[in-house]
Amino acid sequence: MNKKTGNITYAYLETTNYCNLDCSFCNRNEVIGKLKHMPLEQWATLLDKIKHHPLQEAKLMGMGEPFLHPEWDIICEMFKKVFPDCRIIVATNCQYKIDEGSRFRKKFENSLKHIDMLYFSIDGYKEHYERDRAPAKWNKLINFLENFKNIDRQNCNVVVNYVVNTYNVFDIPKVEELRKKYNLGRLRLNIAQCWSEDSSIAEKEATYAYSDEQIKYLQDNWRDRIMGKSKWDFEDCFWVKNGLYTTVDGNVLACCMNTGAKPFGNLFTDSIEDIHAGEDFQNVKNGCGTSKPTHHCKNCSYKELVPILSELGVQN
Repeated sequence: MNKKTGNITYAYLETTNYCNLDCSFCNRNEVIGKLKHMPLEQWATLLDKIKHHPLQEAKLMGMGEPFLHPEWDIICEMFKKVFPDCRIIVATNCQYKIDEGSRFRKKFENSLKHIDMLYFSIDGYKEHYERDRAPAKWNKLINFLENFKNIDRQNCNVVVNYVVNTYNVFDIPKVEELRKKYNLGRLRLNIAQCWSEDSSIAEKEATYAYSDEQIKYLQDNWRDRIMGKSKWDFEDCFWVKNGLYTTVDGNVLACCMNTGAKPFGNLFTDSIEDIHAGEDFQNVKNGCGTSKPTHHCKNCSYKELVPILSELGVQN
């Protein structure tokens, strides 16, 4: 292994940037280029470029809804053939039909044979859910969950992923009841982050500035469900040590939180070793290693999240 390239154990691989929603906390409209599904030939090339790395976990998602890829089940199957022991995690917005006989049903069922963990993105209840995930409809989500009851989950663990903001914080118990009703896995809470640099201060405060009452409510009732690390600095960032983020175009970025930054290279044309040996990547790696981030990471949204995680007493 090239000494400038660590073993990649975690990957975040985007295979489509098509999405059927326009979520309030997502910056996809600011960073995506041409809408595209990754062709299987390019997917095979990408997998071949990283097959010698000991991947332990891979999230096959990015700025799009993964299940919209017309060959999504084949995408998952191809990955497992190359990395049979790697855990696949996928998130879905559940805003499509999986009714018996629907065009998504077979693809959905086939993909579950290869997916180890599936996140159902449910943020808020009814009107708050529809507000943050427009143009999602609550009744469409319920229809999805009703049909999911009759689908063989294989060995796939289903988790409810809830992005918490100031509007939906008190909806958590209602979604927890929904989780129990449909026999879904655990509820994981993510504190909302501001992905958009274009958001006004007023917009940021309205969505991300929690009141004392909300902080106490989360502390007293849901602290053990909140994801993240309250003690974190740039030197703790695993992305530059063992992580890989690629876009649907094959571009290699620093991480899933810096999707608007200039890519370090492209895996369709370059090797991961050459990309990691490049000056730009090495500068970012060295900056994080000394907790003196370069311009690439200076606006890290995770770093901005640390104070609130600390205030909440998150121990993960």
